[in-house]
Amino acid sequence: MESKKKRNLHIPDDIIFNILRRFPPKSLARFKCVCKSWQSFANQHKYRNQNLLLFSSKTIQSIDFEADEIKAVDLDIPFKVSNRLLGIASCNGLLCILTERKGFVIWNPLIERYKRVSNTSEYKNFGFWYDHSTENYKIVRFKFMRFLDPNSEIQQRYSAEIYSQKSNSWQQKEILPWQIFRIFGYSNLGDSPFGVLVNETLYWKMNYSPLATNRAVLCFDTLIEKFDVIMSPHNVHVFDLGVFMGHLCLVEYNTAGHIDMWTREIGKNQNWIKFINIAIPPFVRKSFFHYDLVPICSMKEDEILVNVRQLLTPLEFLLYNPEAKTYKKFHICNTMKHLFKGIIYSDSLVSP
Repeated sequence: MESKKKRNLHIPDDIIFNILRRFPPKSLARFKCVCKSWQSFANQHKYRNQNLLLFSSKTIQSIDFEADEIKAVDLDIPFKVSNRLLGIASCNGLLCILTERKGFVIWNPLIERYKRVSNTSEYKNFGFWYDHSTENYKIVRFKFMRFLDPNSEIQQRYSAEIYSQKSNSWQQKEILPWQIFRIFGYSNLGDSPFGVLVNETLYWKMNYSPLATNRAVLCFDTLIEKFDVIMSPHNVHVFDLGVFMGHLCLVEYNTAGHIDMWTREIGKNQNWIKFINIAIPPFVRKSFFHYDLVPICSMKEDEILVNVRQLLTPLEFLLYNPEAKTYKKFHICNTMKHLFKGIIYSDSLVSP
């Protein structure tokens, strides 16, 4: 009697992982419990989808641009928000949320897990990033301090502290120079407390003394954890910071019937240069600073999603083509009716 040959049922990991990466995020999340290698793959896998997150003081909405119907979906917040949401930053699919009176929460809405970081909100400005060298998520926060110097004179300075997810603790980083008079955050209509993360560096808008009206950009190199100051372009005072086409952008609102978008040159000089000019369409009411038209994010084919915000009219979205200098309407269903702020994030299965 011939013995039966045993079949080799082993499938190489690279073939398995190639199959797993084709599954949507929620399906892949369920496969994490199969074995450690699948769990490790799922945690490290990065999805290339681009979602727009809209949020107000009480509501968070997600918009998937790859869906058949582009609509805003209310996210079910698993932690109690008794007061206001002050700001949200995103990194690798994790959201770092600053809530009024309850402090920070790190949340992955895809896998519905969250972690409370602190129980205080006296720190109004912050940044959130991933430290690749230590495989660690970190938060930097600022506190405005008043104290007496050795000459008994009152000094006003910002203190910076850094949170490590691995150690679950805060450490004071440094006291910032007195010239940093006031720190703002990322903003698309109004000031927000969170910094813009671009290529391992965080950026905040700020007032720079000796004249408090001088606008500049505070930057924090997360690789070496060092602060620096970048002056804004000459005669540019009213602006926001954002990320468009992968670049840090300074969005200047002016009274000349257009919005200028600046970025920094690559290389040694790194001067500010204008690279996009957005003309205000004739059907949008012109106000003093043109906050009625707000760039939100860059889309496919380098188009820019802008939001029209006018009193007594519903919120409206447009796609602007910088090359052709044309607009077309972009319909998003079920967006919140009141004013909001927006950030871009991508799905991941990373646990907070």
